[in-house]
Amino acid sequence: MTDVVSTRLDEKEIKELNKISERERIDRSSLIRKFLLAQIQEYRLKESGERYWKGLVSMAEGATLAKVSIYKMMEYVEREKIQAPSLTDSEMEEDLKKSKKLFDEIE
Repeated sequence: MTDVVSTRLDEKEIKELNKISERERIDRSSLIRKFLLAQIQEYRLKESGERYWKGLVSMAEGATLAKVSIYKMMEYVEREKIQAPSLTDSEMEEDLKKSKKLFDEIE
């Protein structure tokens, strides 16, 4: 089911939309829908990116929350230069122990 949503735009904005819709070869309503959906996706990525940066979610969880693939989430994190959350000393020590164990098994 779809609902009709209306908004008021200035004449300049309408002209710009008309130009773009001609270039894209789609009607103005479809263009507005395309822009709106892209912005909604960007908003979800931003929210998930902030949660990832704060260490509240993993990359995969962030992608799920944003309703995108993990690859799209990774691209967003790279594009926005979002750093992975810092590990605590105990987490780093645990990771080092796991790495050493794996390395010893290989040899």
